[in-house]
Amino acid sequence: MLGLVLVASLATLPAPPAPAPQDTGTVDAPVYENATFAVSIPRPFEDWVFEPGTSRRTATVIFHPKGTPLSDQLWGALILTSYPGGATLAQVAEQRLQVAWRSQLGGSLTIIARDSLRLAGYPAAHVALSGTIGQVAFRAEEYVIARHRELVVLQFRCPGAVAYDSIAAGYRRVLDGLRLGGPPAVPAPPPRALAESPAPSRGLPWSPWQARSYDALVRYDSARVRADFTVRMDLVNDGPVSADSATVWLWPGFALDSVRTAAGTVRPAGANGVSHLLLRNAVQPQAGAAVTFFYHLGAEAVALPPERGGFAPDAAFLAFDWLPRVQSAVDTSGQVVRTARARYTLGFDVPDSWRAIAPGRMTAEVASSGRRRMTWMTEDVAATTPAFALGPYRIVTRRSAGLGVSIWLAREDSVSTASLDALVGAVRAAWIFCSRAFGRLPLADVSVVSTRLAETRGFLGLVLDGGLDTSRDLLYREVARSWWGNSVDAAGPASWWVREGFPAWTAIAARGALEGDTVRQRLVREAEQRWHAAVPRDGDAALSSLAPDAPGAELLRFKGAAALEAARRASGEAAFREAIRSLALEHRDGWLTLQAILDTFGPDARAVLRTYLF
Repeated sequence: MLGLVLVASLATLPAPPAPAPQDTGTVDAPVYENATFAVSIPRPFEDWVFEPGTSRRTATVIFHPKGTPLSDQLWGALILTSYPGGATLAQVAEQRLQVAWRSQLGGSLTIIARDSLRLAGYPAAHVALSGTIGQVAFRAEEYVIARHRELVVLQFRCPGAVAYDSIAAGYRRVLDGLRLGGPPAVPAPPPRALAESPAPSRGLPWSPWQARSYDALVRYDSARVRADFTVRMDLVNDGPVSADSATVWLWPGFALDSVRTAAGTVRPAGANGVSHLLLRNAVQPQAGAAVTFFYHLGAEAVALPPERGGFAPDAAFLAFDWLPRVQSAVDTSGQVVRTARARYTLGFDVPDSWRAIAPGRMTAEVASSGRRRMTWMTEDVAATTPAFALGPYRIVTRRSAGLGVSIWLAREDSVSTASLDALVGAVRAAWIFCSRAFGRLPLADVSVVSTRLAETRGFLGLVLDGGLDTSRDLLYREVARSWWGNSVDAAGPASWWVREGFPAWTAIAARGALEGDTVRQRLVREAEQRWHAAVPRDGDAALSSLAPDAPGAELLRFKGAAALEAARRASGEAAFREAIRSLALEHRDGWLTLQAILDTFGPDARAVLRTYLF
């Protein structure tokens, strides 16, 4: 229903090639003001005029050179309207693109750039594009601004035969002179820092920078319970213009010491983990820049787990999104940013009785002078959420059928051979099932690390075990995160359903494949019962709107698993198996969106999933 309301509302906006009808005559004045919407703009040049017009619920102002026809595609527009309160700016901007541009320009439409910003104190989405109308090629820029339940759209056009730079200064004058009255703008919320398997770059806007590689060194001092990080990022400007600044997000629990570039030290400015770096020299498109972050984490930070109410210096543990990030997975229009996963080289310097474990492959280990130095590198698949563990570990390895399972035991762990064999067997069974169901990952080893965490957590080829007597269902679920949440991660609405619901369903599917359909049916009924039992206490909610905090955690897992099982029943086993395998293979080392999921499943499964998602 929301989509229909959006289309109806946005269809009133002027769509090329016919602007909104003008009914109040030409205004030859330096500034146009609309008292109803409390909006004003200056004209770009002295010889331009305004032609305001109104239609139901919408005011439109066309501004262009005096005496020039609009068919020349040299004009701008200010559109003032309202939009449904339940819609987000991303939804509105996407509908605007589809209704007012793509449907008119068809195959000639080319998106040059998309990003987000704030104009006059309000959130805005920006798109630069080109196309052809009536054999006239033109370039356009559009800014969609959300002001409470009002929508302000600024559109600028220039024919292809005219150099855009020749009128860009005038259009910039309009943009800079935009005045939006009314209630004060709501400030943008600070980026949310998550210490447990967060989505990368949460809270960051889209930016032209891409991180191609990380080279990190972590030095841990067990006496001081302090970890010092040195992280070099190799950045590439993937935007269409030069850039002399970058916005970087670092989990706020860290204490940032300094930032250095090749040109010298840069002082970051910002709060809530976001640093705004002004580079010494502008970086041209497709050129690179190296930035090195120095920061530390001490015992006072919440990243280290409590041990009897405090912190144990001989049993440290670190696992969270600890690398600096420069770009979010999606822009404000909801479109996935197509970026390559960065590669990691992680070096560790720890006491000689300690070891470090991270996703990937250990390439070096040297112990001398009371310290142990280890290096881990990513392989052909990169982890979305970087994680590692440190501690006085000893290693027990079991290898068969091409897969090695390494158990990293803490100093106080005492485990029988039978228990180790059962643990290894469960991990191997889960890995083989996921490999057959979702495609093999190019990893030869899986590590299970004993920790003091309250529960088991999974990363790419790395399971942090809260207790070595963990149930098979929990191990199956956390092994599945190597695929759902790491090899394939989600962006946009329903992201947390993919990260939580897909692994939970995988655990049920694995048990069913190994123990029979009767077991599968029982586990599905139990998941549905736990979902319905949570509703009277926490209330029900659409999966696309849930996050993994109370009361959403149980719904994400149990309702999320029930949704996938319902889709499997609707589409049939063979079609569902093919669809979910396609999702895993086609989006490996990339981002998965809700639309891609719905497009992959057949119409019957889509219809069922929508009842859970929306």
